Amino acid sequence: MKRIMLLTDFSDTARNAALYALKMFEKENMTFYLMNAYDLEFSGSPYVVQIQKELEEESMKALNDEYDILHRRFPEAKIELLSLFGSLIEVINKELTENAYDLIVLGCRGESALENFLLGSRAYEVIKNIEAPIFVIPKHAKYSKPETIAFATDLHDFEDDRMIDPIRDIAHMLHAPLLFVNVLDEEDYLNRIECEEKIAEHFPGINVSFNFIEDEDIVKGINNFMEENEAGIVAMVRHNAGMFERLFHPSITRQMVMHPEYPMLILHDHGKTKNAK
Repeated sequence: MKRIMLLTDFSDTARNAALYALKMFEKENMTFYLMNAYDLEFSGSPYVVQIQKELEEESMKALNDEYDILHRRFPEAKIELLSLFGSLIEVINKELTENAYDLIVLGCRGESALENFLLGSRAYEVIKNIEAPIFVIPKHAKYSKPETIAFATDLHDFEDDRMIDPIRDIAHMLHAPLLFVNVLDEEDYLNRIECEEKIAEHFPGINVSFNFIEDEDIVKGINNFMEENEAGIVAMVRHNAGMFERLFHPSITRQMVMHPEYPMLILHDHGKTKNAK
């Protein structure tokens, strides 16, 4: 990895996510792009140009303040500032079109009813609409090197090997085994041995194992598995519409990130996500 986008709205949640990423990749040679999107809630005012200019100035001032906080904690980190006009989804998509990023990092709330609503409307919308690797950090998660990484899977092979580069890079960097957790529907028939062999071929040099959960509640089953196996991160691939809707429906997503120790790495299989929104 070389380029990581850190999304910020200047909240404590966003700052915690940035600090988590800076700590996790502290020893890696990469550049972080601290990005804030600002937008007008209305466009009919005759003072639109002036208002936009003021918003830009406020955004840059807040970005510089945020930079100072992050830089004090990680003085060696290379952090660039991006203040961009437009809605969050539009800005991210435009930036991804113009520049290559290996990972997008965002924080998510998860305590009060209001925070749950915000999670459903913001973090979920980013996950659903941005086809790039996304690292979602719960509000109170503090970085601690994970002993293992859980990878929720339906055992389908990956259309594009490159889309799993982030999890391969992270597993190699942390020297962490990958524990695949099968969430296959009972009515779906797959040759499990053959599927496991195909998936394992994508992870040379990484210790992988395949596990099955019996809990009918997928979220509860995965969380219990992670706790039992000291997994600090859970990775998932958005490539199957049915599985994605089960795992990433806003209410399910909220459950998955409510636990402050379990950040989520969302990968997108571009060959299968076009009809899965």
